[in-house]
Order: sequence, then C-alpha cells, then structure tokens
Amino acid sequence: MAPVIPSDLKQEIISLDGKGYKAYKIFQGKSFNYDPFTIRFEHVQGDSFAQPTRLSISIGLEEAGFPSHILNSPTQELALEDYLLRRVNQFIAANEVHVKGSGKSGKVQAQTPGQKILKRSGMLVRESKLQLIMFAGLPAQGRTILGKECLKLFSEVLPVIWHESLIASSLNEDELNRAIETLEDYKFLQTELKRNNWVAFVANGSNLPRSSGASDSPLLDAATIFEAPKGLEKSVELPHAGKIEGMAIPRGITLIVGGGFHGKSTLLRAIQDAVYPHLAGDGRERIATLPSAAKIRAEDGRAVSAVNVSAFMDSLPGIYSTKKFSTQSASGSTSQAVNILEALEVGSKLLLMDEDTCATNFMIRDERMQMLVAKAKEPITPFLDRIQEVNKIHGVSVILVMGGSGDYFDPADNVITMEKFKPRMVTEEAKQLVKMKPGQRKKETTFPFPKICQRRWDISRLKFSKGKREARIRTTGLDTLTLGEMEIDVRYIEQIAEEGQLSLCGWIIRQLQFNLNESDMSFAGGLQEIFLEIEKKEFDGLSPYNDGLQTIPRLQDVMGVINRIRF
Repeated sequence: MAPVIPSDLKQEIISLDGKGYKAYKIFQGKSFNYDPFTIRFEHVQGDSFAQPTRLSISIGLEEAGFPSHILNSPTQELALEDYLLRRVNQFIAANEVHVKGSGKSGKVQAQTPGQKILKRSGMLVRESKLQLIMFAGLPAQGRTILGKECLKLFSEVLPVIWHESLIASSLNEDELNRAIETLEDYKFLQTELKRNNWVAFVANGSNLPRSSGASDSPLLDAATIFEAPKGLEKSVELPHAGKIEGMAIPRGITLIVGGGFHGKSTLLRAIQDAVYPHLAGDGRERIATLPSAAKIRAEDGRAVSAVNVSAFMDSLPGIYSTKKFSTQSASGSTSQAVNILEALEVGSKLLLMDEDTCATNFMIRDERMQMLVAKAKEPITPFLDRIQEVNKIHGVSVILVMGGSGDYFDPADNVITMEKFKPRMVTEEAKQLVKMKPGQRKKETTFPFPKICQRRWDISRLKFSKGKREARIRTTGLDTLTLGEMEIDVRYIEQIAEEGQLSLCGWIIRQLQFNLNESDMSFAGGLQEIFLEIEKKEFDGLSPYNDGLQTIPRLQDVMGVINRIRF
C-alpha cells in the first residue's frame, strides 16, 4: 500500500488552488514525511513550462527492507542503485497517470540509464539510506495553480512510484540478485585481465551487434552470437556464472581484418564499450576491456594545445618546431597523432583504432608513394613505423581494424579475421605472407620515440560564469559542453556514454581550475587527485547541488574535454 500524503502538505496544496504560479515557491527547501519516506523540494520551477520541480526522496535501507548482505561492497551498492533507478523508470513508463494542466504539468521523470551500469546521482545509497532524485511538473493552467491536480500528483501518482520502486517487497528478488551477480562477475573479469596480461576478454555467447545505429540495445540474431577462435580461447572461473570460455586478447599488437560488413567494427565497438559494465541481458555483460582503453580516430578541425607531436610530425611548413605544437584547426592526420599522444599522457594502456575513422596518410605510406614523394618532403611519420615503439617502449597495446593494408602484418602479434561475425585466427597465414612477399617500403623513423610530456597551461582564463550565474555548465546531447559562454566540441570523444558524464566533466574541470591555482601539478596529476576524492566522496564537492542527472566519467574522457578547449 502506497504511503498517504502528509496532512500538512495536503493543506498547503489546497490553499494554493487558483493562485498565481509563483505561490508554489512556498515549497522551496521544505521537507514532508510520507512515512517511511521523506521528500524534500530541492528546486521549485518558476512556471509550468520550465524544467519540472526537483524532488529528493529518501528512505532508510532497513525501512525499505533491503538485507544487509547485499550491501557489503561498493560493487553491490552500485548494482542496487542501478537496478532501482531502472525500476523507477520502468514504473513511470508503464503506469502513466494523466494530470491536467498546461506545459509540463504532471510530467514525472527521473534520470534515465542506458545499457551501461554507471555511478549516477539520480539514485544513491548513502549513510544507510536510499536517495532518489525525481522531477515533477507542478500543475497549472497557464499561470494559475490547479490545486486538485497537484493533490492528485502528490497523493495518487508520486507515492505509488516510490513505494513500488524502492520497497524491497515490491521488487523481483531474483532480478535484483541477477543484477548484483552480473556486476560482480564483470568486476572480477576486469581483474583477470591484469592478472593474465590480457587487454580484453569477449565471452562465448556474447551478442555484439546493436539493434540499430540509434539504439544501444542488442540485435536479436542467433547468427551473430560470438564464439572464440582457436588459438585465443581461454576460460575464466567467475564468482557467480562459474566457468566461462571466450576470446582473450593478449597484450601486444592485434589486427582485426576481413571483408566489409563481416563484423570487424562491431567487434571493436564492443571492446571499446566494455570499459564499462553492461546490464544483464545486454549481450555484452561478459565482455571486459582495460578501463584505461582509448578510442583513437582522426578529428578534422579540433583544437590542439602544446603537444609534442615530433614523433609523428616534423618540419611542418611554417612551423618552427613540432615539440610544442598548437593549432585551432588540426588536420585529420595531425589530430590522430595528437589523440594518440594525449592518450599516452593520461596513462592509457590500450589504443583502439578503426581504419574507417583513421587518416590514411597517417596510417601508411606505401612503397610507390615513398618513391614519388621523398621522405625529406613528407613531414608525417606513419603510425606503422611507430607502432612497435608505442607497444615495446611505452607498454601500450593496440587493437586495430585494418582491411586495406597488409603492411601491418609485419608488426602484428595476432591477426584475427572476421567472417560473417565469426572470428578466426590467421596469424600464421599472415606471417607466411610476410615471408613469401616481404614489404618493399622503407621505415621512416630517424630518431627514437620522444618522452611523453605531462602538460599544463593556463586555464584561469576559462570563465564558468554567465551573467549573474556563478557557474553555468550545460550540455547539448553528447556533442557540445558549454562552460560559461565557451562551447567545446566533444562529438568525437566516443567513450563518453551519457550526457550526465559530460555535464560532470564540466564540474570536474571547474574543480581542477581551482586546485591548479594552489599547486604546480600537471593536468593529468591534478585529475588523478580529483578522481581519488571522487572514489571517497562520489559527487560531493564537485557541484553546488545534486541535480539528479550526473554520471561519473573516466579520467581519460575529462582530459579529452580539456584538450579540446579553444582559447
């Protein structure tokens, strides 16, 4: 049975009937007891067309009926938070109740999770309590308060959602246990990567393709179910799923080859996304990748600040030195070189590349082109000639989708071909081809790979304020982050999964700006300190309040945003 509306809240709502919309502001900051729930009006909207009113709903874990044994670790807490937030969204979608009014009257929302399991501010376990952030449009006709409709919202709609979504007895215990076990298995699988010197693991039975380019849900097609190729088959004993088998990609240089539309990019995308855990039934829940993995691509037009690109670019026309290179509009080849170097700067141990989004002239210069255009006239050193240094000197592995150049067979440690979404090891065949038909091109490196520098430049000029607002941070999908009046193009930071991550990147950068005023640390060093604090305090201290829409990003992605700031 849903909790009954508190009498004091009921009376206040009745008293507002027919008044102007601003009268709703009397609820700002007030709390009400819906035994066993407590609700607080964190922010009251200014009119019926504005962003709905933000509410925090809290209940003790004991009162909610959750046993202590499922909350013995941060992993279990995260699984519970994720499961409950999904439950809230499912209940809202399945039990829509119409509340009359104009604009956003009666509109009920919560932070909406995707297929990935991430730390979100919309649902938190804190100090033995559950805290849910919800949004509810306070009813009005124009600017006139509809008291009866508001009473309906707070007596018939919202309390039912809280009760059916957050009380343990209303939930499917098996589903909850499965959610916890799935996440614990993923975390264990990630530890197995490091222990076994693997960079990624893809379990047999995984379903890699997505239903469409606009959806992250799985494509239900038995023909695409994954099965590990002979030569890379390994088994892992998971805490809950038990013994599973799959493809373990070892450290080193791995090529994924094959014809078009046979699943090369699909496999790489699954590996790329597996830096995050996925919910049970997604098809990728038993795929794990090194958490620091970075997707690398060409990015025409991006800004670059003080990067030593001399490993790949030398003697650029009109440029005195490439050891501290900056530009407001990098070319495809230059941007890809920069993306690699920036990934190394923040400690990425795995680079992921797909030739479809790479700059051809950065990846390879074949024999004939070398004959026509002498090295003295070509400032670009192809990635092919540096890939082994990246691997051997810096300890960074590479997984590369390559369908157009057999020259990459030479440095490759493993070669996998995809045929109708089925992988097959062809390393021996590739190495035999190298022996039978050696490449005639000349290696174009003339000096060792330079040391990776830890950068820092003045970001005190970055203004987060706009007008009277001390900090204005907003997002436009996953395309743009706006800090104050500055817009940052982040479309090609492919591993930012949710808008909430992008928003929190802005607040982290604001905190970094403050911290660097007090120290001489590099950006990477400063971010590492902030992320150590995030491990302890989660969202606290980063933003002035919990807007219920934030998601914790990776350090690599925050640095990616910083690197794209234009001054």
